[in-house]
Amino acid sequence: MLEVEGYVEVRKGSGIHVVSNQPRHQQAADNNMEFANYGPFELLQARQLIESNIAEFAATQVTKQDIMKLMAIQEQARGEQCFRDSEWDLQFHIQVALATQNSALAAIVEKMWTQRSHNPYWKKLHEHIDSRTVDNWCDDHDQILKALIRKDPHAAKLAMWQHLENTKIMLFNETSDDFEFNADRYLFAENPVVHLDTATSGSK
Repeated sequence: MLEVEGYVEVRKGSGIHVVSNQPRHQQAADNNMEFANYGPFELLQARQLIESNIAEFAATQVTKQDIMKLMAIQEQARGEQCFRDSEWDLQFHIQVALATQNSALAAIVEKMWTQRSHNPYWKKLHEHIDSRTVDNWCDDHDQILKALIRKDPHAAKLAMWQHLENTKIMLFNETSDDFEFNADRYLFAENPVVHLDTATSGSK
């Protein structure tokens, strides 16, 4: 029983070893709350920095099978009236990471995306958003996909960066100066990598 709960580990030839003072299910619950204290704009900035570089790398590694999967995700997503934050949105971002052929990167993307459901700040932010103003991000995803099809690392990086920048701008505009987490809103909403915004603006 203690081994099943994760308190001890039985090793052949050396006996029983204590490995934790918490049961496995408690550790899993703690992992779910790992990002619970980060503000929504802080999380978005982290995603922007990480996922734009993942997209850049993916463009050098992407296969025909990866492209076909991304195209299928986009086709399914187009059938949804509210695509943003849907399962297809998640699957698109994970598939871009999988196109790097590095499953660890895909796991990082999935964790950062899904951790929002356990983040009280993110939940609070969504109370301020009128669902009618939430844009459909399929067009943004199309730009990322086109860059991957061309195997253009720079364009893929810029497209992913701009996609998450659009998300950040939308959320910033849907909140006001009396937003409960205004410090996070201002500290992390500004783009810390100016050259990417400049390059993106120049490519429009």
